[in-house]
Amino acid sequence: MVDVVDKSSITDDEEQRAGRSTTGRVRVLTAIAVMLAVLLPPALIRPSAQGKLSFDGQLLSELDAVSPAYVFIGNSMLTSRIDEHVLAARLGEHCCFLLSTGGAESAWTHQALKNVVLAARQRPKVVFIFFRDAFLTQPTYRATDRYWWRIEHLSHDNEPELNRAMTLSRTWQEQLEFRLGEIYPMQKVRDQASLALSWIASEVVTPGRVRYGQSAGATYDRLFDLDKLRSVEADDTAFGDQGMAEFDFDARIDPSLLPSMIRLAKQGGVKLVFVRVQRRPTASGPPAQSPELRSYIAKLRAYFAANGVQYYDFTGDPELTLDHYLDGDHIRPQWKAESTQLFLTRLQAVFQ
Repeated sequence: MVDVVDKSSITDDEEQRAGRSTTGRVRVLTAIAVMLAVLLPPALIRPSAQGKLSFDGQLLSELDAVSPAYVFIGNSMLTSRIDEHVLAARLGEHCCFLLSTGGAESAWTHQALKNVVLAARQRPKVVFIFFRDAFLTQPTYRATDRYWWRIEHLSHDNEPELNRAMTLSRTWQEQLEFRLGEIYPMQKVRDQASLALSWIASEVVTPGRVRYGQSAGATYDRLFDLDKLRSVEADDTAFGDQGMAEFDFDARIDPSLLPSMIRLAKQGGVKLVFVRVQRRPTASGPPAQSPELRSYIAKLRAYFAANGVQYYDFTGDPELTLDHYLDGDHIRPQWKAESTQLFLTRLQAVFQ
């Protein structure tokens, strides 16, 4: 009897261990299934799921249709400062063309110069590139998620210089963020969630005014245009984990896309003019600049001079006071025409 009881106990223990093992495997498989259910669907909606996004020739077609003498490249720092109507009134119709996109920085600027401006049937005489502080030597800034998709749309299949700069300039954190953005389009998901929430909100306030899938921004976001905003000190250009390393010009220049921009423009017979915009000033004068930034700008200025490239810096301009600014570094829409006049006055020698 004792032997039978002992054997039964051993059998029970083995069955319990087997049951726990099966339960453990089920739990692991369930966790994996849940993770895949969460991660895979968003990954499938990435616009470049089949590979690189194709080159979008719309900007090139628009540029060819104008054939301007002067092209301006930049982001909202450009479009908040330069009024195309004022340019046309001063320089003539079809004189100028603005190439810009929200959040554009040096990688997008490089591709716009290379694959749009220099690929045009008739190249312009001068290209003005607007930038802030050290962003010309930060190719990885705003180069993930939807920003990277915009860069891809201005890129061909073979882009060795862009790939070189990205490889040399990305930190391991930036590389991880980029890879995650490729397989899991977080920004795309955020945009879709925002669209859904915006539509729900519009239905609560004004039912039937906006169809689902149509951006509620077309109807409601006009309330939040730059000219409707109050003056605030928002800053959307905080530096990443490297901090002051971004101001090490000697370390940043070779891995950047700036040398390629200058080389391509010279090869294409196009004059480059780099325009540094003034950051948001204080009530008492120009914006504060750290010693590191001052050193960086001094070396950048010397680099331009050594390469025969024109450079103009609006920092410290007595006519650019705080009351001319809206949010962050944007110029008030009411002063945009005057800002353009100021630009033409300060750089009049370029247009002669």
